Order: sequence, then C-alpha cells, then structure tokens
Amino acid sequence: MANLILPKLKTGTDVRPPEKEGIWTSLESKSAFQNVASSLDYQASGETKSVSSVPTMWARPLSIEMALHNKSYPIRREMVAQWQGMLAAVALAEVRRFPLTAQLVDLNKLRQQNPFSRALYELLPNPVNVLYTLDGNNPWQEVYVFLWNNKPVGMTSPSTIVASSEEGNWAGLPWWNQETKCLESPLGGNHLNENEKALLWRWLENLSTSLHQSSYQGKPRAIDEISGLINEFRDKLGSYPNQALSLSTNPQFFGVSLNRGVLNGINYPAKAEAQPSNVKLIASSSLVGKVPDLLILDPDLAEAWGKSPQNIWIHQDQTLASLRLEDLKTGKTIWQNVRWIESKDLFLPELTFIDTEDALPGGYLPPENQPLIFNKKRITPLLPLNNILLEYFTPEDLIRRLNVTPLNSSEGAFIRIELDLPLSGSNNQPQNYRIYRDYLLKEENALSDGVPILEVWPHFQAQGWQEYYGFYYDAALGEETFQVSFPQAKEPHVFQQGRGNYQLTRLDQYPNHILCQSQTRQPYGLILLKTPPRIDLTGSWRVGIDFGTSFTNIYVNRRGTIEPLSLETLHHKVTEADIETRTPVLFEYFIPENFLPSEKPLPLSSILTTRGRTNCAEGKERVLFDGRIFNVGSDSFKNNVDWIEIDLKWDNFVPNRLFLEHLALHISAIAISKGIQEIQWCLSYPSAFSKGDLRRYARTWQDITDKLNASTGIKHICPEQDNLNYFRTESLAFAQYFADREEYNLVRSTCIDIGGGTSDISIWENNELIHQCSVRLAGRQLISQLFEVNIDFLCKSFQVDPGSWKGLKQERFYAQFDNLLRSRSEEWLRDKIKNFDKDSEFQGLVRLIALGTAGLYYYVGILLKVLHAEGKYSADEITPTYVGGNGSRLLNWLDNSGTFDRNSGINELFSYMLSRGSGFEDTEELTRLSQKPKDEVACGLVLNDTRLKGLTKKQRDPLIAGEVCQINGETIEYDSRLEWEDTIKDFKIPELSQLFTFVDEFNLGIQELELEDIKPMPQHQRGKGLNAEYKAKLYRDTKRELDAMLLKEFKKGDAEDIRLDAPFILSLKALLKVLAMEWADK
Repeated sequence: MANLILPKLKTGTDVRPPEKEGIWTSLESKSAFQNVASSLDYQASGETKSVSSVPTMWARPLSIEMALHNKSYPIRREMVAQWQGMLAAVALAEVRRFPLTAQLVDLNKLRQQNPFSRALYELLPNPVNVLYTLDGNNPWQEVYVFLWNNKPVGMTSPSTIVASSEEGNWAGLPWWNQETKCLESPLGGNHLNENEKALLWRWLENLSTSLHQSSYQGKPRAIDEISGLINEFRDKLGSYPNQALSLSTNPQFFGVSLNRGVLNGINYPAKAEAQPSNVKLIASSSLVGKVPDLLILDPDLAEAWGKSPQNIWIHQDQTLASLRLEDLKTGKTIWQNVRWIESKDLFLPELTFIDTEDALPGGYLPPENQPLIFNKKRITPLLPLNNILLEYFTPEDLIRRLNVTPLNSSEGAFIRIELDLPLSGSNNQPQNYRIYRDYLLKEENALSDGVPILEVWPHFQAQGWQEYYGFYYDAALGEETFQVSFPQAKEPHVFQQGRGNYQLTRLDQYPNHILCQSQTRQPYGLILLKTPPRIDLTGSWRVGIDFGTSFTNIYVNRRGTIEPLSLETLHHKVTEADIETRTPVLFEYFIPENFLPSEKPLPLSSILTTRGRTNCAEGKERVLFDGRIFNVGSDSFKNNVDWIEIDLKWDNFVPNRLFLEHLALHISAIAISKGIQEIQWCLSYPSAFSKGDLRRYARTWQDITDKLNASTGIKHICPEQDNLNYFRTESLAFAQYFADREEYNLVRSTCIDIGGGTSDISIWENNELIHQCSVRLAGRQLISQLFEVNIDFLCKSFQVDPGSWKGLKQERFYAQFDNLLRSRSEEWLRDKIKNFDKDSEFQGLVRLIALGTAGLYYYVGILLKVLHAEGKYSADEITPTYVGGNGSRLLNWLDNSGTFDRNSGINELFSYMLSRGSGFEDTEELTRLSQKPKDEVACGLVLNDTRLKGLTKKQRDPLIAGEVCQINGETIEYDSRLEWEDTIKDFKIPELSQLFTFVDEFNLGIQELELEDIKPMPQHQRGKGLNAEYKAKLYRDTKRELDAMLLKEFKKGDAEDIRLDAPFILSLKALLKVLAMEWADK
C-alpha cells in the first residue's frame, strides 16, 4: 500500500485543500501551519512518526514546535517522547559520558558565505512561540547543532529548547530505537537508575525555573507550555526532594557555551555524585591498603549479576552504562589514584606448557581434579594469567580462586582456566564474578627440551629482611625454554656467557611469582611461588669468625650452646633442572644449595667466584653480583681461571670485602631462619697484620654490618677495633679454646695455631698471657710449596691430571692443593705410610715437613729464652705445646701410623728443639693436637667465661728476631725485638748463624733420639754433622734465596703498612725452598 503524502483531514475542519494541485496558495494567517497540523486525522492509515511535508527548510524544528505547543497535534505524543529523549540525553551527557557535542550556527554571519545559509536566513521561522529573544532580534538566526559521534542529530530551538533531527543516528543511546531510528522517552524502559532519575528530576526543575527569567523576554504562552511539559516529565520520573542540584563544572562541556537565552539552562548537564565502585577487586587482607584500587571492567557483568548496566557503579560518577572504554584506552579519560583492566585481559591469549610432569616442584599450581595430558603425556602448565593479579592476591588466595579443567573436543585437547574474582558489589555486600577462558593445547606452545635453572634465596619472610635474590640460567636451551622476569626486581643483572643466558637479581621482598616469557619478552605465563613461612625474631647469637688464608670457620653461641654454624639449605628450587648442570652452575654463579663436603662443610674455602660479574666501576662492586663465596666441593676443583679470587686475607681488598660481605649475609640469613634478632660479631685477626691491615679489616666489618643493619631486620653489633673482648688476635682465641673448651691448664704453655698462611703463637704462664706473635710460616710453606716444586710427585701420588696443575701461579696452586688435601689426604697418607720404608721420595717429603715444623719449635725455644731474660717468663723450663689449626694436620704425616698423638715419636724431637732453642733442659714435654683442627679460633671467640688473663691486653708485642738482622742500618741481635721508627728504608739479614745452628741441632736430635719415623738429612754424618762442602753450598743457596725473597716481599715505606716477619722465620722459609728444590731434583 502506498504511503500518503499527508494524513486525511478531520471531518468538519475549516482547512480546505487548494483548488488546483501543484499551485502555491498564499495565506496571511500566522497560524496557518498550526491550523493544518490540528486538522490532520492521525488515526488514518499512513505514516505517523512525523510530518515531513511542511514546505520549509525549517520543517523539522517547526514540526516539533507545533507538536509541543499544540495539544491537538496528531502525533504530539510521539514528538513529546522524542523531545524528552533528547532533553534526557543532554541532561545526562556527563553522567553517561555521551559523545554529544555542539556547534554554533550564526546565520547572520553565514548568509553572506553561501546560498544555502542565505536561504535559511531568509526563511527564518516566525518567532511566535519563542522562549527568548536576542536583543530584539529573531532568536532563530543563532542556533546550535548537536552532534553525536561527530554526526548531526539535533539542534537547539528557541521555541522548544531542543529539537532532534529526523532519523538522527544516536547509536549507543539506550533510549534510541534502532529499528524506527527515533528517540524515545527514557521513561519507557528500565533505562535510568534511581540516581540518574533524581539527577534528571532536579536538572529539569532548574531548567523550568530558568524559563521564567524575565531577561530572556520569551512569549508567556510559549513559556507556560514548555514549562508545563517539563513538569510533566519531572512528575513521571518520580519525586526526589532530597536530591541536590548537581551540575557539571565544565562551562563548555559540549565544546561551546550554550549561552543564548534559556539555553543557558542546558549548558551545564547534570553531574552524578560519586558512588562506591561495585567492581573493585577485593585484595587479599595482607595487601589491602598497599596497592591502588583495581576496577574490573566487563560489559557482560550486568548480565552475570542480573542487573542493569546503569545500576552497576564503576568509578565515582560512572556506571557500566556510562562507561566509554575507548576513552580510557586512548587516554581521553584518565582516572586518578585507581587502576582498571578489562576482565578478558586477565588471561593471556595462549597457554604455554612444559611437556614434563612436575617440572616446577617449587611452583604453586591449583590441585588437579583430572590429569593434564597432551599427546599422552602429563604436562605442567605455565599459568596464563596477567601478573597484575599477584599485586592483589597472595599466591594462596589466587590458587584458591583458580580452577584448571581439561576438556576434549573435535578440535583437540583444551584446558579451561576459571577465575573467581571477588568484587566489592553493592551495599557493602561483596559479589563474586567468575570468568574463564578455554585454551587449545598446541604443539607450538609446548616446551619440550628441558627447563632452566630457577632459584630464589632465602626461602623465608621476616620483619625487616630485604635481601632476596633470584637466579636464572637457561641451561643453554635458548628458544627451547622460557626466559624470566622477577617482579619488582631492584638490581637485575642479565648477561650471556657462551650459549647460556643468565640472570641474577635482588629484591627487597620475597617474590610471589615469576613471569615467564619468550626471548622477545612475549609473556608465556606465570609461576606462582608459595608464600614462605614468616619467622618471629626473638633470640640472639654470638658469632665467631675465623677468616683464614686457606679456610674460614664460623662458630655460634646461643644461650651457652656453642657449636659450628649449621649451613642450612635456604634455597627455593623452582624448576626440576638437571642436577649435573644445576650443581656446578650454582657453585660458580650463585649460592650453593648445599655446601660440600656435606658431612662437614665447615670450614669454607677462602675463595671467591666472580663469574658473571657486572661491569661496574671499581669500588662499586656488589655482593653476589660481583663476587660470592666459592664452595670448592670436590677434588676436581680447578682454579686456573680468571673468575677465581684467592689470597683474600692479605692483599686482595675488593674480593676480601665481597667474600666477607657474602659470608655475613649468609650467616644473617641462617640466623633469621633460627629466629635470631641480634648478632654480636666476634672477630679475629693474625698478629702479623700491620696496623694498616688491622684498620682496614675492622673498617670492612663495620661497613658490612652497617649495611646489614639496614636490610636484614637483625641488630648487628660489630666490635670496634679496640674492643678486645670481641675483636681479638687469633692466638688469644686459640688459647682460650684449649683452656676453656678442651680444659687444659695454661700454667706454663705454648699454643700454636698453624693455619694456611700464618702460625699464631701465644705463650702463657699461670694462665696469663706473656707473649703473642704471628709468623708467616704455616701450611703453605711447610707442605704446599713442597708439592708445588714437585708436580710430578703430586700427580703420581694423587693420580691427578698434570695439565690441571702445571703452570699455576703460586697462590692458585696453594688454593687448589688445600682442597685436594682436604678431600684426599687422609686416605692417601694411610696408603703411603704402609710403604714408608720403601719410598725414599716420600721419606724426603716427611723429613722436609719435620724440618719446617721443628724450626717453628726451635723459634718458640728462642722466644722462651728471650722472655726469661726479660723477666716476663719466670721459669727456666720448656713448656707443653698445644697445636691446632688447619695446618696442624701435617703432624699426622710425621707419625708412621698416620695419626699423631701423645705417643708419637716426633713428640720427642719437638721437645728437643724447644730445649735447644731456649737453652733449657729437655723435660720431654708433650705436644697435644687439637680435637677439632681449624675450629679452635672460631670456637674460642664465642666462649663465655675464661680463667685466662691478659686477653684484653692492648699493647702489641714486638717480634723477637731469632736471627741477626739490620733495619735502616741498625743491627738487631737474634735475641732482641724488632722495633723501628715510622719509616723502614732498608731491611737485611746479613748472616744465618741461628738457622744453621738449628739445622745441626735438628739432625743431631733425630740421631740422638733414634727416631724411627724421621731420618737425618743424607749429608749428615754421625759425630760430624753436615758435610762441610754441602753445608757451605747450602748456606750460599739459602742466603741467595733469602735475599731474593726480601727483594720480592719487602717494600719500603710507612711502617704502619709493612708486615715484617721474624728474621729466623724468613731464613727458615728460604732454607725450606732450597731443600724442596733439591728434593725435587731441580
């Protein structure tokens, strides 16, 4: 059926059709159009949504004018509904974030620019129903066009305030009918929430009030008509007397100011009052207040909760209905102090998995109701979640809200990941929102060639502890495995060596997850880490540190219980990596999980690994990043590499600091694991330290403990350099061990701590210290250098590869040999002792060890003689001797059973040497070996009460020479002390009379005592001594070696920084070097 041009006329109307069709008829009446509209029969069959045949360019606004001002207008109801719809759109434009803008059209200006504008101006509607005037001018000449998404949808009207366009595209406006292309009244559906109704109600009231302002000079009848329509609209909304007027604060909200007459009343749309968000994610209780609010945005939320979008508050004055995500994404809208995320973005687009069962033993996964299987193999998924969730949930809370379910379909195997989000809801009633995503398991998303090494240390939480470290090594798998990123990493150090990629990072809190990613940083998923136990700190420790040249030991005193530090495993192993790869990598690049040997890991080798260090400037080196304790672990240790640092105690200052800093950090972590809140550090040092050495060592520890105080939650008490209760010489701590731990009396006694680099000597009478000193004659000179000059004997004896030993510099050889002896010396010695009589080379070795050790005793004899002469030692007797330290094990080599004890024949020789050195009678005093070699100093440092006296004696004992020497040209006799001015310019040992007297006494003593285990030097003849020619040559060679040694080791300068050794000891070291070369046929 054809549409009618116009509806039929009502019966009895005065309006008559024109006499001839197609001919314009002139009408004088101003109400002609009104009369025509009133005469139409809208019930007639035909189009009823609008009248579009008014012959004027202003047809649409005039049609609306007629509809609103003429109660008999045939489609008044439809037009009023459209008018209400547009008013509501304008009023709620800010509340709903509508894309509504306006532009001014000034026809008075535009009429000169184009014919269309001129035609509009010339056909301006008659201002019979206007609500305002423009200084006496027709208000129709200045109107505003409204745009929705930049497309015209309506305009302002001087007679109706607003007028919507014919079939304007209001897409997205809830009360726009997409089928009819018409606006509808917002009252017709559940389009407005109560808050919006109240805001609109009050806004309309304000608009109605503004209509009656006399300054606008509107037509009274028109004002009354429109005011009445506004009030009818308000009445249908309800009554909200408590609603305050709330208007936008933006004077140009629509892009321009709507400031023509009554249009001022719509210039400011309503402004919603802020409401609590219904979509705020409820964080775990321990995280509340620590993170900004996170709002979960999802258009499906309304359906899931069975609510209208306008009834779900998102942020402040915005609801789900008013939310414009695009504005948030582009930054057009920015929310302060709050974060937002679309729910779909909480999932990653793909699920990556490891095609191995239980590949993440340290990861935290939801319990499996059914096994996860791909290609008939169980798999381990990387959780395809956005790591922002871990800022709001503890791993435990997140796991509880996760569900992982395997699914099968015709496409293949799927995994469904479901996540329950606790949201704030309304009326203080939290509401759950479940989201999920299904993932098709794909071959290209499988990691099938193993897993990287991934570790976190230490595995605990405690108040104040801020020293956490993460370590990653991709096991040279490259793209076949995942890379990682640790959350909130403070100091990430990512580096590559060979084909391997590494990462070492520090964090100030325990990570709750690790982000796995590709080499191009595309996320693969998360590994959740279970929250470690939180430890309460209550106790206190005294910690004794014996930092030695070769080894370092630690003892702890807790409430009177004194024991070696237990090196607890504090690692959290995240991945199930290959053990043959994992163990050496942790040793070289990170922290060993277990220190070796496992049965007795202490003492630790005094060795530092710098492998993987940063390229920081000198002095900026960081613990762990640039150096860590190296746990040697086995006799296969090789140190001919540039990432091993040794000789830390004496000259290597930066590695020294890094070693001690790591040591203190590791001890602190173990202390935390035991609930310790305070550590009193007890430190030792050798008397051989120069004043400069001592000052640097004390400063290093002070700096270390200052750092630890700030980052560990433990109160660290570091002794000052002059605090002799907690900062003592090794010789004093050693003596206290024998007196108070093994309970020997020190009525007249000598204690000798034979270390790797020094032997620390203390002499006691009536439990009071009368002398202490430190000499640089110890394990390295007494045994290590002997093997150094005879590599062939070493390799043959221990069956090791010569390539690993030849070419090693001295200190590196010593470090490697120390480790070899630690792991294999007892077994090797037992085998060698069995064939002692048949092995002349081994006999020569034992004789050299005996010679060096006997020389140490001879020097102690000289000390007793001098002290007696000075009146400090009252008895003219030799003393029993207590020997310990790491180097003391060499005494076992001097007994044909392989075990030194009080019945060992070498005891007689040692007593004899004391007697000959001192000139006192040989009363056959015993040497007693410590029950725990190398534990003595560390243990002695933390012992409580003692019967010893003189432990806090501050005066340093000048060395007793033992051999004639010259300092700055001044001769010092063998039985005098080495005392000098502030500067040493020259140091010489002109003769070796005491040394060669000792050599004669050594050979004579062996002969007279008829020792079975030790033989005199081959050149020694009974009753004659050494062969004269050989003795003369030996003297020359020794003097030459001594002179070379002094040129190399002695440095002129400030006495504070010079480490002088006793001339007798220096001479003895030269002699041992010459005899070692002779023994090795070199």
